Amino acid sequence: MDEEGFRQHCIKRNVKEETIQAHISAVKDFEAFLKKKFANRDFSSSTPSDMQSFVAHLLENRKNTIDKFVALLRYANFVNKREIVALLFGFVEGYGALKKLSDTLEQTMGESKRDRIFEGITLPPLGTDPRDKPKIAKRIMERLEATLDERTLQEIMSSGLDVGPKEWYLPMREKFLESKSIDDYLKRKHAEAVEMLEKHSREKSMFYAQEIDEEVVEYVRDNLEVMGGVREGDIIYETKIPYMTKKYLHEKEEKMKRYYACHCGWVREAIKSGVEISPNFCYCSAGYHKRPWDIIFDQPVRADVIEAVLKGDLVCRFAIHIPKQFLKSKGANQQK
Repeated sequence: MDEEGFRQHCIKRNVKEETIQAHISAVKDFEAFLKKKFANRDFSSSTPSDMQSFVAHLLENRKNTIDKFVALLRYANFVNKREIVALLFGFVEGYGALKKLSDTLEQTMGESKRDRIFEGITLPPLGTDPRDKPKIAKRIMERLEATLDERTLQEIMSSGLDVGPKEWYLPMREKFLESKSIDDYLKRKHAEAVEMLEKHSREKSMFYAQEIDEEVVEYVRDNLEVMGGVREGDIIYETKIPYMTKKYLHEKEEKMKRYYACHCGWVREAIKSGVEISPNFCYCSAGYHKRPWDIIFDQPVRADVIEAVLKGDLVCRFAIHIPKQFLKSKGANQQK
């Protein structure tokens, strides 16, 4: 392990010293696990299969904490182990979403109705193989659709099952308030995203689980809805960047194109395996796009799924409904 190099890597990203120490310990645990099988193997020479075995080891010994996964992800990024980065993202994506759904259902429907929805279903622990997730999602959606009307179901699914705390989005609100209008903010947002991807391309670093090159940058640059948004009347349309954009752009088969487009660890394997999950599950993703606008507008907004891979579309596209008072103003900065 390149301990000092990794330490400097973390310091540049404002990681606290105690967290760095915990990260180093987690990486050393993985390398110790490797050396029991392969005397000369370390993180840099490890394979995705090695990491899968270690994740199984963590699960078996109940050491599968999010902190350990974050540590392994950061080090995998540091040593440019792209396949392992993608593998680890597959394990952690949406890991708390079903627990949040369970809690939300208890708050809105009551404990007994929530229990009926989740009867016989054990919430999968962090590190569960993504291939085991689709059947769970399918069962839950079938029960929800048998219990709730469609609009109520969509509102619950888009309530923020896989989003961060309010503090994450406050800088977006500040930028919005400094903008001349909603359109101006969207233009700046998209330009900043393109600039960020260009930096990843130059540095040959990963953006979450995916490789970024000039082809990917060009795709986003030419699509204002991707990582930006386009306003039409009282609606902002946003299209999700594919989960694996480079593979998505080169894939010819529709099923696999949808697979590479999908960000959701609960349904991506369903696309590949043919497990049919209700498209209403994609309102969870709509909630991810809705959340920043809830904070920006300082009130809950409505988000609708316009296109989704679970509907058979090749992209996921959402409609964000703008509150009326923001349409009446001359500029976003007048909402301070």
